[in-house]
Amino acid sequence: MAGQMTYGKKQWEKYDVQMRKIIPVMHNAMKELVTIIDADTTAFSDYMAALRLPKNTPEEVSMKQTAMEAGLKKAIDVPMSLARNVNKVWETAKELASLVNIGAKSDFQVGIKCLQTGFMGAYWNVTINMEGIKDEVYRKRMLEEVEQYRRIAEIECQEIFKILQQRQ
Repeated sequence: MAGQMTYGKKQWEKYDVQMRKIIPVMHNAMKELVTIIDADTTAFSDYMAALRLPKNTPEEVSMKQTAMEAGLKKAIDVPMSLARNVNKVWETAKELASLVNIGAKSDFQVGIKCLQTGFMGAYWNVTINMEGIKDEVYRKRMLEEVEQYRRIAEIECQEIFKILQQRQ
């Protein structure tokens, strides 16, 4: 929205070329994130179904544990996808922060906080679901990756707000 409040406006037309590059990136990211958020609502269902499997024999116990692990991995993969997609947007968001119509500053700030909040929701979903994962290699790799994205999100949000603060 903040990009649209800049692009095509006479006062900001010197940024039109850059805005034509930035707006599609942000718009496409938004569409992808909405799709991932929708997928997240059902991602945990495989795990819940696995919990209902019988465990009367050693074979059933093994099948149930395998299904539970697979369900948890799916419940982790969806928010990890969101975390990865948010991570791709920070550089474009910083560029937009330096160009955006200053009258849309508060809207842009709210959007960035929403992006950060969405990321943190994904981060917490990954970390909480990781508690049930037995595959240590997968667990270590995913926790390191999501923690790296958390640090990046924190730094990038601060940088974006600093850029906006310096603009008057």
